[in-house]
Amino acid sequence: MEITVQYTGQLASIAGVAEEQVAFEAGARMRDLVSQLCERHGATYANLVMTKAGDLRSSLLVILDGEHTLGDSSQLPLANLRTILLMTPIAGG
Repeated sequence: MEITVQYTGQLASIAGVAEEQVAFEAGARMRDLVSQLCERHGATYANLVMTKAGDLRSSLLVILDGEHTLGDSSQLPLANLRTILLMTPIAGG
């Protein structure tokens, strides 16, 4: 199975792309996908999206098929999703 992962800002810069197709296994959950992306994109990326304990950062904005998720999204199943947008908070203003 594949899903489109989109990035903005810092994450797009670190990943080197604004969007990528990522394969995942049946039954995979958000935490599995993000762990895979951390391995692919390295420590700087991982520090922005996951805690040292391996949990998704509460500050990470996760938008699934255009809908913002609330609370801990780490256990959300990936089945039937087409796109995931990952964003770090935007500071300033």
